[in-house]
Order: sequence, then C-alpha cells, then structure tokens
Amino acid sequence: MSQIRPFQAIRPVKNKSCLVPSYSVETYSHTEINRILRNNPYSFLNIIAKPYIKNLPAGKRHQAIRKRVKKFLNNNIFVQDNIPSLYVMRITAKTGEQFTGLVGLASADEYLEGRIKKHEDVLDKRAGLFADYLYNVKMNAEPVLLAHKPSSELDEIIARVQTGIPIYEFSMTDGNVFEVWTVARHEQIHAVQSAFASFDALYIADGHHRVESSARLKKRMQAENPYHTGLEFYNFFMAFFLPWDQLKIYGYNRGIRKLDAGFSDILKKLEGPFSVQAMDNFSPPEQDEVVLMHGRDFYSIRIPQSYFERGWSVPETVNNVIFKEIIPVNNLSDLIYCPAKNSRICIAKRLKAGECQLALFLPPVPFSTIKRKADAGQTLPPKSTYIEPKLLSGLFIFEF
Repeated sequence: MSQIRPFQAIRPVKNKSCLVPSYSVETYSHTEINRILRNNPYSFLNIIAKPYIKNLPAGKRHQAIRKRVKKFLNNNIFVQDNIPSLYVMRITAKTGEQFTGLVGLASADEYLEGRIKKHEDVLDKRAGLFADYLYNVKMNAEPVLLAHKPSSELDEIIARVQTGIPIYEFSMTDGNVFEVWTVARHEQIHAVQSAFASFDALYIADGHHRVESSARLKKRMQAENPYHTGLEFYNFFMAFFLPWDQLKIYGYNRGIRKLDAGFSDILKKLEGPFSVQAMDNFSPPEQDEVVLMHGRDFYSIRIPQSYFERGWSVPETVNNVIFKEIIPVNNLSDLIYCPAKNSRICIAKRLKAGECQLALFLPPVPFSTIKRKADAGQTLPPKSTYIEPKLLSGLFIFEF
C-alpha cells in the first residue's frame, strides 16, 4: 500500500511561470549561471546559486536561501495555495515524448520500511550534507522521481483532470514544454489515493540522495519532537509520481583515463570471456553488447548469456570482469562518465582532448532489471542509469 498526499505548494504566479523555474544547478556552467542571473531577476537560480549566497558559510547560506524564498513570496513572484492539492504535470520533450504524472508528497517512513525502493547506493557524506541543508532550509524545491505500476484507474482520473484549464503551460529554453493542472477537490484526491493504495511499492528513478536525506531529516526532527504523531510535514518529501512504462532510460558510458597495457593486448584479453568483432561504423549497443571505441575504431563486445544467468546487468559485468580482470580500474576517478544521451559527442571530445584513451558504450538498463534488483534489496553500480524526465527546481516548493 503506497501513499500520496496533497500539500499547499509555494509556486510561481502564472505570469512568471516561464521565468522562475530552473533545472538543477549542476546542469549549468558558471558562465550560464552568471548570464541568467544578469538577465532574469525572477529565476530560481537567484535563490540557490547567486555567488554571494554560495560564498557564505553553510549555515548562513541556508538561512539566506530561506529568506529569499520568503522575499519572492512577499514580492508576489511566488504564491502559496490555500488548499492542499495534488498537481497533474505533463512534460513534452522537444522529441515529442510525453511524461504525465502527479506531483504530491511521498512518505519517508515507506522508504525506511523498504516500500519505496532504491537501485543505487548513496554516498554517506553527500546524504548527510543534504540532510543538514533540509534541516536548515525546511523546504523541498525539486521533486524526486518515483516510478509506480501503470494503472488504468489512475490514467482515467488524470485524463478527467486534463479536460480542465491548466494553471501553467510554458516552454523552457531547451524546448521542453510543461503543463500543470491542480487536483484540489476532495473526491479527486481520494480517488487518486485509492488508486495508490493498490501499489505494493514505489521505485526511486532519480533522486536517491534526496530521498535518503529526507529520511534522515525525518529521524532527526522526530527525535527532537516529544509530541511526534507521524503526520508532521517533516515525515514527507515532494515527488513526481510517474508510471514506470513512461520512464526514458539511457545507459551511462565510461571513458578510461589511462591504460596500463597496449590496446592489442587488451583486445586479446577481451576475446577470452567475450566475443569481440570490429565494426565498420558505430551503432548503439544492443542489450547483450558493449561497444568499445579506441581512436576512430569501434569494436562490438558480446556478453555471453552465462553472465546474465548469474543475475548480472551489463554495468555489473563491465565492473566485475572488464574493470577487474582486463582493464584494471582502481577507483572512480580513473573513469569519465557520460550519459548515453549525446554521449558519443561527449566521449569523442574527451578522446580527442586526450582526457581518456578508450571508451565503453553501454546499453540502457531495462526497468525490469532495475525493479528486480530493487525488489531483491540489491543495487546497480554507480552511474548505471540516466533516467528522464529531468525535473525543474522552483516550480513547486514544499515547506515543512
């Protein structure tokens, strides 16, 4: 049984809806951030990325972020809904792909109890830092991406909501279009929650560190509250709930910085456990294949079925065989990671610049594998998946 809860979102006023939201700070270069800050006083980057905020000590930086959100509210850039609501959001990529789901609150307890499942391990230090950030700022500004079982019942509810007038309809500069409808009527919310009650589990598609940090925050604030009931806002975190058949999953490719052996020797070693064949031209790897790039040459590396019968995914086979026995990689800093979306360009530039000597192109990990690993309490290697849609910061804010 899974939960979804309504909340009173802080969000941009309609006439500034295309000006306020941003993608995650990490997706922008310093040059891009400075340009946006110069030209758009309404951008959410003014709250989380302005240089004078970033140069402050952590505690003061957190206070400044919270104050600037309040300033946006006072200046009528943000508005807060009076009624707890859910929000239907449809994202249309410039490629035409659509992602339609619900923004609402997920339960930190469900994560702690293993009913919101992960497929990646988290870095303890990073999760701890973000938990401190949440404790001081006391708000979520970007939903995590949670996947659920497809539901015709939920599809019908969402379709009815979409017959109304959206509260937002705008395009980002990358061509992605965002449309949002409010779900505020009690009977609509109850129908959505009834549909969610039939789900055995939810799956983290993107945002593992943020979910872990929210769980740590819940434990910390519960310990400080002698009257804890389990209904306080700190028990929940903001999420975009999406059917798993709508996820767009890309592989994560690897560039290897240094080779300890000659390339001809590496090819001979690869021919032991794998089937290796030169390719005339690059083509994306199939589900049982890794494509190797060296200079301008490409090679198909076919993975025998025996590795999949062990329960290994392609990234696990690469880690356990290629990086341990054939091309030793001592730590993650020996690798360059590029998501498969536009990755060939990324990797080619790195090879040409001499930043890496060899590249491996991996196929996307199917959601069935992600689910199987998560259900078994297992995880995939770091940077195994790049999952879309990528969500906006500052379109919805959950204050707790």
